[in-house]
Amino acid sequence: MALLASIQAGSIVKTVAGAVLVAAGLTVSGQVAEEYALRERAYALAGSGQCRAAHSAFAELARSSGDVRDWLAAATCAIEAGDHDRAVTALQAVLAERHVLTTDEQIFALRSYGYRAEAAGDGAGARQAWRDAAALSGAAQDRLMAARAARLAGDRATAHAELAALSPGALPAQFAAIWHDEQASHARLAGRNREALAHIEQAITVEDTPWRRYEQGVVMTALGLHRSAAEALMLAHEGAPDNASILVSLAYASRASGETASAYDYYRQAVRLDPGLSRLSADFPPENSRS
Repeated sequence: MALLASIQAGSIVKTVAGAVLVAAGLTVSGQVAEEYALRERAYALAGSGQCRAAHSAFAELARSSGDVRDWLAAATCAIEAGDHDRAVTALQAVLAERHVLTTDEQIFALRSYGYRAEAAGDGAGARQAWRDAAALSGAAQDRLMAARAARLAGDRATAHAELAALSPGALPAQFAAIWHDEQASHARLAGRNREALAHIEQAITVEDTPWRRYEQGVVMTALGLHRSAAEALMLAHEGAPDNASILVSLAYASRASGETASAYDYYRQAVRLDPGLSRLSADFPPENSRS
């Protein structure tokens, strides 16, 4: 909640003006006093961990006050509550007027929007947000995320050049892993699967996640390393047991390793999660139907 404290400090003029009116019992239009009361309520809700209710209060306040810091507070609460759509709406309002914010507040808003634009498949929006964040912060991790966004937006040449200008040793560990992820993506797109596998394994040593194990298994499958692929995909499945894509890839890797019974079992689990995968039934006949 440190950022909310900073935002609240940035709104101090309106807060003090409201407090004076309330203390004096004045109601000159009533708007300033009403905004003061609503702002106090919103910060109290946020301070007590009631982020969804705080977001609604801040959004109502922002629509009334037109104050970009109220939208920033609304965005912060929506992010805290895990409400993607409301966070995006609030952040868009923030970015439209971000020039009045401090540098740190702008960087927070740009980074937050960059992550959410990527999640929504808005490659162009993510790219612009990360570029603007990098221009303000000068941070290598923002330049890395801008390179990633360029790749997702389809500009592979620019993405590869921007990535090549960065060194994983200059990045915090989490972002060093992402650097290797990006190098792996470029290598896979160029058909260099062994190089891709080496980068994926470097990323795993930094931060082992189910989706990295999934990528490892997919690349191993492409290289014909089916037993190793099945082991990697099993680790991915253990970390994300309800992911149908992992299960069906595990089924194929198991089948290629000669473990047909296991393959059919994994396939059935995948279909329970995603009935649309039943279209692959010809690849996984039940044990009693095999000749």
